[in-house]
Amino acid sequence: MSNSWIGSTMRKEVYKRDELICCYCEELCAIGNVSNGASLDHVIPQRELALSTENDREFFKARKNPKNIVVACRACNSSKQHLPLIVWCKNTGKDYDRIIAEIDRRTSKET
Repeated sequence: MSNSWIGSTMRKEVYKRDELICCYCEELCAIGNVSNGASLDHVIPQRELALSTENDREFFKARKNPKNIVVACRACNSSKQHLPLIVWCKNTGKDYDRIIAEIDRRTSKET
């Protein structure tokens, strides 16, 4: 899997901001190719971003917006895939309100 979409500096900043804790299940993630490895998830999936932006330039800017990126364990990121957060929460029984509050808390921090 290529990580070229975000760049290593910004990736590290998001890892630090989120303290390597999955935003969705609150598990501590590890760095590296391990089962509980940290990944980055777009809260608003890239498919939705592509539909809501007018051109490639806007899409690529939105895609790298740290307010739409959170640390997610591989299991949560894999199961969420391209689903809107509210749909994924309903499908998995996750607490949508808690997750939205956590996203807000994290993304209000400086990166």
